Amino acid sequence: MNQESIPEASTTKKSKAWVWIVLIITILGAGGYFAYQYYNSGKTDRSKNQTAEVISGPVTISEKILANKFGWLGGGIEDTGEGIIDGGGKWVRSGPPGVFVWDMMQKSKDAKIDFTLSDQVVNNYSKNELGMLVNIWPFADWDQKNLTNAIDCKVSDNDEMLLKNDKKGRGSYLPQYRCNPSDWTAYQKFVTAIVERYDGDGVADMPGLKIPIKYWEVMNEPDLQYGSNAPVGDSDRLTFYKQGPVEYAELLIKTNESIKAGDADANVLISGAAGADDRMLDFYRQVFAVTGAKTAFDIGNVHCISNDRETKDFNVLAYKKMLAEFGLTNPIWVTEAEAMYGTTGDANYLSTKTSTTGAISAGAERIFFTRYDLDDSRTDMSQKGTASTYPSAEKYRELIASFTK
Repeated sequence: MNQESIPEASTTKKSKAWVWIVLIITILGAGGYFAYQYYNSGKTDRSKNQTAEVISGPVTISEKILANKFGWLGGGIEDTGEGIIDGGGKWVRSGPPGVFVWDMMQKSKDAKIDFTLSDQVVNNYSKNELGMLVNIWPFADWDQKNLTNAIDCKVSDNDEMLLKNDKKGRGSYLPQYRCNPSDWTAYQKFVTAIVERYDGDGVADMPGLKIPIKYWEVMNEPDLQYGSNAPVGDSDRLTFYKQGPVEYAELLIKTNESIKAGDADANVLISGAAGADDRMLDFYRQVFAVTGAKTAFDIGNVHCISNDRETKDFNVLAYKKMLAEFGLTNPIWVTEAEAMYGTTGDANYLSTKTSTTGAISAGAERIFFTRYDLDDSRTDMSQKGTASTYPSAEKYRELIASFTK
C-alpha cells in the first residue's frame, strides 16, 4: 500500500461520516417536528372531542335532586321555578296541561315535531336545577276529527283548558277533542320522539340538555268527569278525557310501550286519580281489569285537593289499598297535594304538615304541592288571589327540611 494515500483515504472516510451524521440529524429533526405536530394536532382533536362529549354526552339527574321528595306544579312557559326553590323543593310537574301536548307540538301527521316551547320549558327549569315530571297529552284536533265518533269527543266551549279560555296565562292549551288517538302509529311515533329528545343518553338529545326527563305521566285525571263523577253544575268547566277506563287502559299500554321504546330507563306514571273515594278509585279498578294495564306503569299516582277534608295523608293509604287489591306494590307519588282546610296561614300550614307527614308515613315517595301561598284559601284557582304577608316559603322550607336528607 502506498503510504502517501493513507491520509487521503482517512479524510474521505471522515467526510462520509459527517454526511451520515448530518443526514441522521436531519431525519431525526424532521421526525421530531412531525411527531410534535401530530401530537399537538391530536391534543387539539381530543380537546374538541372532550368538549363535544360535555355538550352532547350522557347526563343524569343529580343525587341532590333525587334525594328531595318535594315539588310544585309549574307556572307556565315562562316559569323558571323560583317559587319551588324558595320553598325548598327540587321538582316541578309540567302540567296540566304543560306543553307536551300532541296538538301543540305537531300540526299534522307529516309535519315535523316542533320542540321550540318544550325546549324552552326544559331550559327554564334547568336554570334552577329542577327535576321534571311531564304530562303527555294524546290529543290533536287534526287527528281526532278522523274518529267516527268525533262529535262525542268534543268538550264544552266553556272548558278552561281551551286556549280561548286561558285566564291563568299558561301559554299552553288542550285541544277541543279529547279521546284516544285515531292514528295510533302516528301518536306512538310522536311519544317516542319526545322521550328520546330529553332522555339524556347523548343520542339525538336536545342541544345543551343539562337535566334529563326520566318521569312521564300519561295524561291527567281521566276519572274526573267519568260517569257520575262530574261535580254537579261543573261538568262543562274541566274535562280532561271523554272516554272511560277501558279506553284509558289502551292509552296507558300504548303510551308506556312508546315511552320505553324511546328510553328503556324511563319511569311511567299512571294518571293521577282525582281523589280517593270509590267514584274515582273504581275507574282505576276497571283500568286494571284490562289485560296488560297492571304492568303498563311504574309509579302509582293520586291527587288530594282541599275538598278531601277527611284524609290526613293526601289519600295515599286509600290508593295504596286499592293497588293492593290487584297485587300491585308500585311506588306512589302525590302529584297534586293541598290541605287548605283553614282560614289562616297558620291553620293551613298545620293541616299541610299533618297531611305531608301522613303521606310520607303511608309510603308516598314524592309530593307536588299546588299552592305556594299557605294563606290562599280560594276554592276556584281561576279567581284572582289576594296579596299575603304570610311567610309561606319559610314554612315550606321548614317542613321540607324535616324530610330531606
